Amino acid sequence: MLDDLHHLRERARVSLSRGNLDDAANALVTAAQQTHVAEHDYVSVLRPLVDVLERRGDVRSALTVEWYLALNDAEAMRRCYQKLPHVPPQDRARTLAASNDMANAAREMENAGLVAAAAIYREKAEDWQGARALWSRLGQVTGSGADAYNAALVQFNLARCAKKCSDARQAREATVAAVRLLEEAADHFESVGLRERAFDCFQVLVQIGRESGMFEDVLEGFVNCIRILREDHLKYFALQYFEDALGAAKEKGELSAAATLAREASEYARALGMSATAAHYILVQADLWRSVARQHLARGAPPEIAENAVLAAVLAFGEVGHFSRVGQLYQELAAMDLEPRRKAHYARASRRYDNVRDEALDAAPLPSHLRQENHFPDVWHVDLLEWEQQGQASEACADVLLNRSWPDLIRRRAMLARLTAFAVEMSNDAGPASQAARARLADQLAQLQLYAVLSPLEKLFARPERAVKVAVLVAMGTLFFKRSFITVRQGLRDSDPGVVEQAARAVEALYFQHAFDPLSRIIREAPQPFVRASAVRALAKVDTLEAAEFLLSILEHGAPADRVAAVEALKRSRGARFIELARSALPASAPDVQAALRDVLRSRGIAA
Repeated sequence: MLDDLHHLRERARVSLSRGNLDDAANALVTAAQQTHVAEHDYVSVLRPLVDVLERRGDVRSALTVEWYLALNDAEAMRRCYQKLPHVPPQDRARTLAASNDMANAAREMENAGLVAAAAIYREKAEDWQGARALWSRLGQVTGSGADAYNAALVQFNLARCAKKCSDARQAREATVAAVRLLEEAADHFESVGLRERAFDCFQVLVQIGRESGMFEDVLEGFVNCIRILREDHLKYFALQYFEDALGAAKEKGELSAAATLAREASEYARALGMSATAAHYILVQADLWRSVARQHLARGAPPEIAENAVLAAVLAFGEVGHFSRVGQLYQELAAMDLEPRRKAHYARASRRYDNVRDEALDAAPLPSHLRQENHFPDVWHVDLLEWEQQGQASEACADVLLNRSWPDLIRRRAMLARLTAFAVEMSNDAGPASQAARARLADQLAQLQLYAVLSPLEKLFARPERAVKVAVLVAMGTLFFKRSFITVRQGLRDSDPGVVEQAARAVEALYFQHAFDPLSRIIREAPQPFVRASAVRALAKVDTLEAAEFLLSILEHGAPADRVAAVEALKRSRGARFIELARSALPASAPDVQAALRDVLRSRGIAA
């Protein structure tokens, strides 16, 4: 590999000495595509590449390469500043922001007409008045569906800035508007099968509630986030969201809501077979109900209300065999200001638990090795930037390239994709060379493996050229996001059979745990048997009970071609959920289904 770098650098040097700038640039860009080499070797390619690009008059591309160098080289940043008079305002803005000059970066973004980006830079500069004015300008964004989502984000940002400016009235009005628009957008997204977008709506609703102090919004957001995570079988994320919701409820003193959440978390953990986690949440629930009772008594509420809370704690402690604590609770009930008959009943009940010990209990929260990164990105900024950029790959790649949190490998690939994007975005030509460039861009975007590349790929797919559509579908087949299915399903409906075939291959490649909903929808709706077969093969690799039950329903009621596809896919599958289901369903199944199930079980080495 290093020999290749040396050879390509030498080729570029010779071409440059002969005045062949195009060949020199091609050689160095080819060398830069070896993104796994050590940093000092990679830099030895980029420095001459900057020189060649400048000589060709391609200052934007030269600046792009300098951005990569500047994150570790102060002299490169000085060279970036020298190029600013010769590049568009958005490039000037990004360069200034990289030097933490947010105020001037905002001014340049505003000059470029990118109001959302300018407002975000104003916020980073803590110019809340300036940011508020810009969000107010964008507040004219209205509409329904996805537009309602963007409008909601604008209103939320306006509310945040108004609060910083001590304008309580505007903050309140913008918050109310944001909540209404988010609920409308969430309904729209769920109605069209985009649960992951509805999830974003509810995440923002949680944040709105936290910033406005409205616990009802926090609770509504968390409850719906948990619902969607459970439906998508993201069980550990769901349990973490239960934990976050519990913390938010306790922080606001909403102990009844916290106890209810703990009960639901325990039931969910029990359904997953996580007995220790279920027991942990039962104990949390019981302690919370005791706190609820004390809270009611401290507020002077009728003792009957506190009584109900203590009885809920009794049931919880009894469920896990903590009988000595049950006896203590009955003593507390006997001491309450209740009618004498009930007090006497509780006193008798408490004596039944004298000298009774608590049973040994294995109770523990979600183990640390099962916890996953639960950080929610600031979509109120990120999604508005995507909306404003309108699928421009050059801008999406610039965001990645200048983000220090990404590894060098990802930033190198983003730099290369941005260089390709310049050539693609400058022309609407549909010739073979342009088609090849767009296909190359689709491949380079896919190599980033980031959610941020989906919007540029979606824009590329809108092109009429078959080669470009196919390249985008190949890329989508490597991006394991539910949103990838939006473009893939468009490909399945395309009039070009070649595009449909590639879309079917992408369907088969997109198997992951929360892909059940889009895959099952394709099986239900696709008219072509080979497309349904691709979705069946993908679904057979999704090892969840819901997927297993759906595949069993195909064996029971599906079209003959779908049943054949399901049997063959299940024979090659390595999941355990369908095997468990097949064993339990075998005795009561119809003869033809029994034959299919036995065929699958025997192929997996299981006697049937």
